[in-house]
Amino acid sequence: MADLLFLIPLIPLVASAVVLLFGRTVLGDRSAILSTAAVAVSWLLSVVVAVDIYRSEEAIAQTLFRWIPSGDFDVRVNLYADQLTAVMLLVVSTVGLLVHVYSIGYMRGDPGLYRFFAYLPLFVFSMLMLVLADNFLVMYVFWEAVGLCSYLLISYYFRRRSANNAAKKAFIVNRVGDLGFGLGIMFVFWTFGTVNFFGETGVFERVGEAGSTTITVIALLLFLGAMGKSAQFPLHTWLPDAMEGPTPVSALIHAATMVTAGIYLVARAQSIFLASETAMLIVASIGAFTAFMAATIALTQNDIKRVVAYSTLSQLGYMTLALGTGAWMAAIFHLVTHAFFKGLLFLGAGSVIHGMHDQQDIRAMGGLKKYMPVTYWTFLAAALANAGIIPLAGYWSKDEIILGAWISDYQPIGQIVSIVAIVSAFLTALYMFRLVFVVFHGRERFDPAVVHPHESPRVMTLPLVALAIPTVLIGFIGAPPEHGLYHRFVEPVFYDVEAEEAEAATYVVAQEGDPAPAGEAATAADAAGGDHSDGAYLPHEPSTAQIVSFGVISTVAAVGGLVLAWLIYFRGAISPVELGQRFRRLYDISYHKWYFDELYDGLIVRPLRSSAIFLWRVVDIDVIDAMVNGVAGGLAAVSQRLRQVQTGLVANYALAIALGMVVLVGVYLTAFSSLFR
Repeated sequence: MADLLFLIPLIPLVASAVVLLFGRTVLGDRSAILSTAAVAVSWLLSVVVAVDIYRSEEAIAQTLFRWIPSGDFDVRVNLYADQLTAVMLLVVSTVGLLVHVYSIGYMRGDPGLYRFFAYLPLFVFSMLMLVLADNFLVMYVFWEAVGLCSYLLISYYFRRRSANNAAKKAFIVNRVGDLGFGLGIMFVFWTFGTVNFFGETGVFERVGEAGSTTITVIALLLFLGAMGKSAQFPLHTWLPDAMEGPTPVSALIHAATMVTAGIYLVARAQSIFLASETAMLIVASIGAFTAFMAATIALTQNDIKRVVAYSTLSQLGYMTLALGTGAWMAAIFHLVTHAFFKGLLFLGAGSVIHGMHDQQDIRAMGGLKKYMPVTYWTFLAAALANAGIIPLAGYWSKDEIILGAWISDYQPIGQIVSIVAIVSAFLTALYMFRLVFVVFHGRERFDPAVVHPHESPRVMTLPLVALAIPTVLIGFIGAPPEHGLYHRFVEPVFYDVEAEEAEAATYVVAQEGDPAPAGEAATAADAAGGDHSDGAYLPHEPSTAQIVSFGVISTVAAVGGLVLAWLIYFRGAISPVELGQRFRRLYDISYHKWYFDELYDGLIVRPLRSSAIFLWRVVDIDVIDAMVNGVAGGLAAVSQRLRQVQTGLVANYALAIALGMVVLVGVYLTAFSSLFR
């Protein structure tokens, strides 16, 4: 299978190129079929690769070509697939395929359909190459490529000013993070002399050679890139505005794939982050704050896609806090489950928008359950999963994150972020079922004479059903907790690094005093993070009592949020208007998204705009242009005077020649007379 690894990203790239060249003139609507078929082939190949890795328990690598040979700087474009890569390949290709199928119905009749189906497989290609890269530089190239595709797809409706502004905002905010990532790669090469991930000379094997300060700087620079792509505070403001793109774009790029690239980067570079406690604490803190902040904002938003967008921010915060507390497998597990239920939420929102004739304000909906039964039941499943209701997918991964943070080595921050995660779980259930009850239940708040709600065509509802199945069932790959099929599959990726950390801790204990006896060394290894019995390594093994207790706590929090939403938005026992008026200041903070856009506008955008206007009007116009225009104006004035000499009269010219001769004779006579004095 190693020799065919390159086909997984290549086939979508070829489809994108063909559609871009011939879609408008030759293929037409068949562009959608070609792009979808290409991604389907990539999905099949991804499944084969995952099965091969599962059976062999070994990574697959393929050398493509040497890219940059320059002294010690030698970069090759190689593909590498281990268990973590296999998980990402399945997520990207599965969600990508279902979004392509859904888009056939959603984008039908759009005049730019061929362009849309050229961009989508281009994004899939870029994302697949990002996760298959075996060094930082190749990853960075396709990191930027997915950013380009995001820009193109957000601004797909380029005739709308709001879409263009949203695309520019996403592009600019991500440049901040990408600058940090780029500097981090330079620092990596300066420190280790290579940008390769693996091997004896690779970065991950040589982390111990660098000082703690150096590793912390590298980790934080890499995390800055992750903050941009995964929309973590303070680089989170671009993601909600990215909803200006078509809804399938939101499902594919801004819910399930591109925004998880930052999570994948930190998980892949786990050895770097584990070597810096400072970096881990910062990652955990930012993740927890983002999860809570985004959940509070989602409570008051009225655009159906923006509610789901802020939910995405919150769930990405969960993944980030899991990474920061060392719960690596839990973070990737939530990445997997989130990809399905959040993709389903976005596609369900798109189905509602389609059935409501492009209406996105939930205040103009209500009672849609009877008009859109398939959309309703699949959306309900996704909402339950997002809220963390047992036994749906989100429960298993979210509960594992909360428990993993509580028992992590990074205390007291681990227990603090665990409590924040529980509060955020309550808020998640509240805003998700606010959405369900307001959109699908209650009285109809639209004019039936103008709007005729209807179920989406089968080409759109079938992907909803296909995503609803894993939304309900995929969490069971993590059951029993900490020992499920998923954990056994990905454990080798995280085993080596954490085992080395335990061995390093044992070595330090022995070096600080007398050589430790075998029993004491084993105790030190266990204290460093795990149980090595029977050759297994289970870092931070929770007890059965802890698993059950936190399962109950997270379930109570989620059910509590659901019940409160039911009381407010279904039964009407509590008036949301009176509640908002009673807590007016908190409501305003939530409704205005914590005023981050206004803050950035006042601190960054307006000063930069004022500086640009000053440079334009004063420096550019009054100084630079004035100098250039002054020279040109002076020459024009001189030439204007000189042109009056050209009268066209021969007598005038003869007179001028005679006068010139007199002047010349006078000059020569003066010169000669001075020589003979």
